[in-house]
Amino acid sequence: MYGMQSRAEMFLKMYRILEGALEKRYAGDRQSSSVVMEYLKDEDSEPYRYELNLCREIRNLLSHNADEIGEPVVEPSEAVLASLNEILDHVMSPRYAIDCGTPHEKILCAYANDLAIEIMHRMARQGYSHVPVMEKGRMTGVFSVGSLFAYLEKRGFDALDNGTRIGQLKDALDFDQHGAEKYLFMPQDATILQVRAAFEVRRERNSGLRVVFITRGGTKDEPLWAMRTPWDVLKNPVNAE
Repeated sequence: MYGMQSRAEMFLKMYRILEGALEKRYAGDRQSSSVVMEYLKDEDSEPYRYELNLCREIRNLLSHNADEIGEPVVEPSEAVLASLNEILDHVMSPRYAIDCGTPHEKILCAYANDLAIEIMHRMARQGYSHVPVMEKGRMTGVFSVGSLFAYLEKRGFDALDNGTRIGQLKDALDFDQHGAEKYLFMPQDATILQVRAAFEVRRERNSGLRVVFITRGGTKDEPLWAMRTPWDVLKNPVNAE
């Protein structure tokens, strides 16, 4: 018992709170009649799908079935209540990718007038494989080993010297000119699970997704707020506290 409430009453109360939170999340943007079913299709539910589906079935039994004196036909266990509470915490306090990736103030960025060789040295020292190229607070491209190789392949391997500036590599920095390297822009409310799923899906399709860039609305024409690489995903396991 929880005070004067049975476990069944506590379960239904928590389930209604969960539905309320999901109603807000999917307001005006859902395809299923049930917000819980909508959430079960969301990447964010992946660690809890089995438990949540079990809770959904228990809720249906509690809501639509009773014995001859009106008592519920099932009584959720302590473990079920604990699972539902954990799901509720996850939904109410999601872990956002923007909080776990590299924040904008720590991202190594390049500008048109920067010497390419100096940026390369900084990449080697700081462990960066991809560097956003910025102009007036917006991303105009990405400097990486792939973009450098594309530039040298097109211009010749003697085209790069100590005086070459990032702006001179402009044609090779475009988001669509990196060959096997791909980039994805996601909005500020993208969760860690959604970003991880993006890397996994793209890997399965052999699309070569290298970096997820986080902006307010998920477009490249907005200020860069954070970036995540597959290494960031490995460093920040989904269920880490």
